[in-house]
Amino acid sequence: MRLRSWTISLPPAVVADANVVLSALIGGRARLVIASQHGPKCVATQAVAEEIARHLPRLAAKRGLDQALLLAALQVMPIAWKPAADYEEHREEAEKRIADRDPDDWPTVALALKLDLPVWSQDKDLAVAGVEVFTTGELLDTLRDAG
Repeated sequence: MRLRSWTISLPPAVVADANVVLSALIGGRARLVIASQHGPKCVATQAVAEEIARHLPRLAAKRGLDQALLLAALQVMPIAWKPAADYEEHREEAEKRIADRDPDDWPTVALALKLDLPVWSQDKDLAVAGVEVFTTGELLDTLRDAG
């Protein structure tokens, strides 16, 4: 896979990892990227949506947030959720790339490979998979500099 350098401008879209979606849900800085009309479009795997749904009860209790509201917010977030069938053909390659770090992240890597897009994540493990990774801070800096 040829890596692109999006350092001059924002990528047209990013593959969102669970940690940035969770951050956006609870009011973290990631919400500013998702809410920006100038930000990249977000796509994510259905596996990420399922992971988030598993973590929401504990997160809601820990932060004193309404779990039902968090689930409702997740459902209306402007993220194109992709089923496994959309990226399954890249599973073997993705599993090889991420196996030594976090094998559960293979769907995000596979979708990034399939769509030839960078990943948006705070997780350093994804960078070792040979995909370009943007952090929330990097996206916000680029949005600010572009405006």
